[in-house]
Amino acid sequence: MLRRRRRTAFPAVGRVLVATDRSETAGRAVGWAADMAERYEAELLIVRVLLSDDGTLGEAARELAEYTRELAGDRGRSAVVVAEDPAEAIVEAARREEADVVVVGSVGMSGRKEFLLRNVPNRVSHNSPCTVVIVQTEAGK
Repeated sequence: MLRRRRRTAFPAVGRVLVATDRSETAGRAVGWAADMAERYEAELLIVRVLLSDDGTLGEAARELAEYTRELAGDRGRSAVVVAEDPAEAIVEAARREEADVVVVGSVGMSGRKEFLLRNVPNRVSHNSPCTVVIVQTEAGK
């Protein structure tokens, strides 16, 4: 006799973390994450990783906070971090913030930066403490 399996309860999504470099392609991932956070009535945390602090950290933080407010209102928070390895910084932010879902774009750095830093979405997906969604952000797809 076949029995219907009980549906297992999925953990609630209370915090969605999305990484951005403020590029057009990253904006697609941010939009996807904002929509997800709204549907789940979850907090949206937008994280930007700078490879170095060349005196623009404060301005980057203010700009990202404004962008986050416009996008998510009271449900949004933002953080700008300086780190040599964006993937490690995103994973660490997910741990520190106890994110339920991390969203990253499929299109990242290319050329020399990609060679030096390896594939960020892939590394985040393999090291994240929570579910990772990789959004197709390539133009035309």
